[in-house]
Amino acid sequence: MQIKLQIIERLLLVLAATVIPLYFTDLRLSLPGVIIRLADISSITIICLYFILARHRRIVWCVPHGYQMVFVFIGYCLLLGILKSSLKDAIVESVQWVLLLVVIGIVYGQSIKYPKEFQALFLKALLMICIFVVLYHFSHGKYYHYKDLGDAKYILALTGVVLVSYTYFFNNKKYILPLIILYPLILLSLERKGILAFHIVSLIYLMMAYRYAIKWLLTLAFFIGVFLLLLAPNIVDLSGFSFFNYNDVEIYYLDEDAALWVSNLHRQSLVTFGWDIFQKNIFFGVGPKMLTSHMVDYFYNPNLALYTHNVFLDILIEYGVFGLVLLLFPYFIFSLKNNFSSIRQRNCFFCLLVYSIIMLFFMSSGAPSMLLFYLPLCIGFIFNSPALSDKKYNN
Repeated sequence: MQIKLQIIERLLLVLAATVIPLYFTDLRLSLPGVIIRLADISSITIICLYFILARHRRIVWCVPHGYQMVFVFIGYCLLLGILKSSLKDAIVESVQWVLLLVVIGIVYGQSIKYPKEFQALFLKALLMICIFVVLYHFSHGKYYHYKDLGDAKYILALTGVVLVSYTYFFNNKKYILPLIILYPLILLSLERKGILAFHIVSLIYLMMAYRYAIKWLLTLAFFIGVFLLLLAPNIVDLSGFSFFNYNDVEIYYLDEDAALWVSNLHRQSLVTFGWDIFQKNIFFGVGPKMLTSHMVDYFYNPNLALYTHNVFLDILIEYGVFGLVLLLFPYFIFSLKNNFSSIRQRNCFFCLLVYSIIMLFFMSSGAPSMLLFYLPLCIGFIFNSPALSDKKYNN
């Protein structure tokens, strides 16, 4: 029996270390009447293995400080769904949240119990999926714009951020070579938010690693900028600057035929109309899975009524301010504990937080976005220490 339990423990470790990268793929199984993601099958298996080990007292529930509060949100989601959506939507949405959030907790626990093995498996899984994504597009004659595999388009930049984080945290140059090989592929992916987030995070790490040299360079750049402004005050003209490409007239009198083909026009219209929906349902939202039902009122073509490609706004629309506060509350508790074992660990938390915020502002809702939502809280699942957890492993 002990041998069987040891096999289950190793299997759980392998599945836990690979399930997060697996969510950033489009690998699915088509069954009669339903399509199941391979990551969901892996998640269900992880939960089953966890309960087997828990029954024999071979594993404990180990999560970051404050993470337990996510289950308050699940209760809120179920109640809100019953009141504003339907019983079916309420149950489906709650089950999806439970599956994802429980798996995140189990994965975190494995990263604490087996830190070195988990780190190696996690990175190998990320790199293997990157290779798969690139080879898939190459085999179809696409040597750039790697966006034919759904959520897999995010994997390259995510792996780049993990490699930069490894290099900084472990102060080990062995991660630089795969990063150099990966970097051109990140650019060729043309995944704008991923490219932006990767470069910003890399710049922050550089500033942290070489803070004295960077400090003097920034000071020099500041004085040069002030000097240029004194010489030519009109050198910077922000009067025509705007975060949006289209004005209110173009949005509220939307050319829907153009919106079908022009991505920026369509996305700006979704954000504008989504914000309007939120303002009408500020505190408790419209209910789980009800966003598109309200968004369709703003379009003649129902195919244009999608989520806003801004996770924070999507959450505000469906769950209201109260729901977003519940989802963010674990971060509040975590920050109060402040039990980072080193400055590097704290810096990695900050950089992963920056990465997640940038990505979530431009991603659509789904399992990958919620994994990124709690990626900083779990310190990327790779830079953890027992001091950050509610319970401790003895080993």
